[in-house]
Amino acid sequence: MLKNIIFDFGNVIMNYNPDRILDKYPLTAKEHEILLKNIFQSEQWLEIDAGKIDEQEATEIFKSRVDRDLKDKVQLIMDTWPEKVDFYEAVFEYISELRKQGYKIYGLSNTGMKFANFVKNSERGEYFDGYVFSAQEKIMKPNKRIYQILLNRYELKAKESIFIDDLAANTQAAKDLGMQGFTFRINRLDQLKEYIAGNS
Repeated sequence: MLKNIIFDFGNVIMNYNPDRILDKYPLTAKEHEILLKNIFQSEQWLEIDAGKIDEQEATEIFKSRVDRDLKDKVQLIMDTWPEKVDFYEAVFEYISELRKQGYKIYGLSNTGMKFANFVKNSERGEYFDGYVFSAQEKIMKPNKRIYQILLNRYELKAKESIFIDDLAANTQAAKDLGMQGFTFRINRLDQLKEYIAGNS
């Protein structure tokens, strides 16, 4: 019987699309291209998620790589990008329904702490009963240790839990630990609802 619903963040509770994020800043096409490459497509962006460096350290590296007239824009983007993300309202409506049905809701995400704290400290943080973040634990999915941290921390049984992620490798890792897994895209929301209803 399912009791615990565990959500990834990127492309599960929100649309993680760096191009869409940058579209919300006053940038020329060339600036957009430069900042996309130097920030979101950089090695350091992944190192933020892995907890190897923090956002402040990464910001200084990003600023060092661009011309003087772009340094302030790098700073602005790094300070404010979480505010530009498009959250999936339909998913949060569903989470609200699940909570009313008695399910516990958790977040398990490969993300830096700036975005993690943005979600936790916003009204959306009230939808979750707990979280595990890669930057804090310094472990990335699909390493099974990060799933085990969540199970141990909140005293969850794997067989009573389902993990929802947009990447099949990540849902497979959850299954390998005895959890259920569902590989998600927003156009599969109805299928997710049917799956959970059928396995409760």
